[in-house]
Formats: sequence, structure tokens, C-alpha cells
Amino acid sequence: MDTELSGREVLLMKCIWEREGDVSIQDVQNDAKEKFDWDAKRSTVRTFLTSMEAKQYIKTERRGRFTYIVPMVTEEAYREDQTRKMIDFWYDGSKGILIKALAKDDITEEGAAHLMEVLDELSDD
Repeated sequence: MDTELSGREVLLMKCIWEREGDVSIQDVQNDAKEKFDWDAKRSTVRTFLTSMEAKQYIKTERRGRFTYIVPMVTEEAYREDQTRKMIDFWYDGSKGILIKALAKDDITEEGAAHLMEVLDELSDD
């Protein structure tokens, strides 16, 4: 994923990922309004989708009178890529520094125990 998505494109991708199966432009437009309070015109959504297709995050398929959107990148792959980039940029590539930052505020004993379990699972891999 060499090309980054804009903030609005990420919102549209989230709408696409949350629907399984065929996703129409109308579906994406409605979901953006409902989930993110973004009342975008159809032409605006189409413009963003064209950009996203050029960046190879989606492809569009014309079937009869309707255009459907197919994600080319999974939400999990995108999330992992963004997390890696954030850690590299903000935490000099250190997951430990990130964990310290996340646990900086008061952490409960239960939260600390859960964190230790997660770290133990990671060390087993």
C-alpha cells in the first residue's frame, strides 16, 4: 500500500468493508451519512471512489444499470499497514514505546494482567 488514502477515503473504505458482498454506490453513500454524519452527494462519493480505484484499494464492476464496489485490500491488511507506519513514525519503530504510551494512564490490575497475556502470546510466536 504505497499510496495513502485521504480521511474521507478511509471513511468510505470502512463503509465498504462493513458490508459483505455487493456494495453499491448508494449503499456507501447511505452508510457514510448514517455512520459518519457525512451527507455527501453521489457525485462526490463517485469522485472519491475513482481516486480509490486509481490507488488500487477498490475496483468497480458495472452490472446492468448498477455499479458495484469490490475491496481489493482487506480491512485487516490496511489496519496492520497503518499500525506499522504509525509505530515507525511516532515511536521510532518500537512497539515497547507504543505500549508504554498506551499504558501511561492508570491501568487496572485486570488490564495489566491482560496485557501480560497478550505479550506472552506474542513471545510464543
